[in-house]
Amino acid sequence: AVSSLQFGAVEKIRWSASDGLPIEGVLVKPTNYVAGERYPLVVEIHGGPQWTWWYGWQCSWHEWAQLLANNGFVVLLPNPRGSEGHGWRFADKNFQDWGGNDFQDIMSGVDYLVEQGIADPERMGIGGWSYGGYMTAWAVTQTNRFKAAVAGTALSDLTSFYGTTDIPTFMRANFDGNPYGLQEMYDTHSALTFAKQIQTPTLILHGDADTRVPLSQSHELYQALRETGVECRFVVYPREPHSIGERAHQLDVLERVLEWYVTHVR
Repeated sequence: AVSSLQFGAVEKIRWSASDGLPIEGVLVKPTNYVAGERYPLVVEIHGGPQWTWWYGWQCSWHEWAQLLANNGFVVLLPNPRGSEGHGWRFADKNFQDWGGNDFQDIMSGVDYLVEQGIADPERMGIGGWSYGGYMTAWAVTQTNRFKAAVAGTALSDLTSFYGTTDIPTFMRANFDGNPYGLQEMYDTHSALTFAKQIQTPTLILHGDADTRVPLSQSHELYQALRETGVECRFVVYPREPHSIGERAHQLDVLERVLEWYVTHVR
């Protein structure tokens, strides 16, 4: 029964972005939390990017917070610019700027938790699914602060993604054009452009029937990590589209996510 489960305390937190913009997120504390102690941190990035984290149930194959809280992690669920819930102007603030100020918003939240004495800066991981996977892949090209990453259905190269996804109109809306006229913009916001800078051990997860973010995106990321000598693991789930539906696969995702963070972060 749910009543027999342990849940980490959940609270809304606020911090200021590097340009002063107020940013909110959800903080899930470990079930053994003691004020004044530092804990290993996992930052889980939501998809969308026009989506948002909330106070509610964080126990599915896609929401890892309570699983991690039960295993000694503090979890930050940031809602950076580009997220829903703060009006259309806020949701529009990462237009043509994926991995720009939205990434800085996330890192400002990490800094806030370190400053508050909650997160251990030497034990931090990052992960996410879909756009969260994109941001994870991007983050590890921009910083080596994370000890582990979990990239679920990550968009790794925006040009090849445009040519293979079932929603190219989504990219045109976010970048105001296609890559054939905006090649430099697409390249400078693609993780693979900066792949030689990755040093973070990365777990890659993907369904082989995904038409939203085709499996080839993870193949490209995996190949780049292997070529650069980064520790990585690539898991493909048969029959699965963009969301993981089969129960055995859902459990496998959670087991692998937990094992990866325990091994490399905690």
